[in-house]
Amino acid sequence: MLHEKKFYLAVLLSVAAIIAGTVWPETKKDSPLACGTFLELLNSSLQSQTVLFILPLAAVLPCGEEYLREKDSRFLRFLIIRRSKAVYCLDKVVTTALSGAIVWFLGAFFAGLFFFLLFFSREALWNWPMSTIFTLLATLGRILLSASSLASLSAVAGALGGSVYLAFGVPFLLWYACIILRERYFEALYCIDPTEWIMAENDWGSNQMGLWMFLLLLALFCAVLHWIVLKWELREI
Repeated sequence: MLHEKKFYLAVLLSVAAIIAGTVWPETKKDSPLACGTFLELLNSSLQSQTVLFILPLAAVLPCGEEYLREKDSRFLRFLIIRRSKAVYCLDKVVTTALSGAIVWFLGAFFAGLFFFLLFFSREALWNWPMSTIFTLLATLGRILLSASSLASLSAVAGALGGSVYLAFGVPFLLWYACIILRERYFEALYCIDPTEWIMAENDWGSNQMGLWMFLLLLALFCAVLHWIVLKWELREI
């Protein structure tokens, strides 16, 4: 994964989306910025419409069609002979699930570094508010779990459909189908809305634990589904 150009393209795409979704603060000459400005900028950018649009695209780029490429190049049989079906499936499931999360973690890191270099020296005090840090980490954590689910779903769609277009297109279509369904038909059913998964604007229980459990179970479900599909696809090899 780390040797693939598409992985670095996905990271670059995530960084560009975060920066493009930034609402830049007003700066005045000789007037310092509020403490933690660069952290607040990163948090608000991670919740922007630009990031919500790019998230299902960047998350699936590294490993969405990896199985199809190995199968078409006949490299798959060599991998199975060298190791085993069980080891191959486990490796592919774990790598795919982590790929989407790693892309967005690195994207947030480099975008945060950019904001740090741009604004930190102009802040009033060099003291990061803990509440801002916790809020940022929570937003990032929800994005990473969502990206992991999307990456696994992409691999499932590609393996079942046998098409790269399905691998890249199905997660994006489902992502926006859920948003449209909530906005137009089921306004009270906010649990199906990916926008809510990232922004956590509604009541999910104490400390939003319901949302964390939902996203964690969704990521695990997509990973298990990926493992089942791979086992089925490899049954005759």
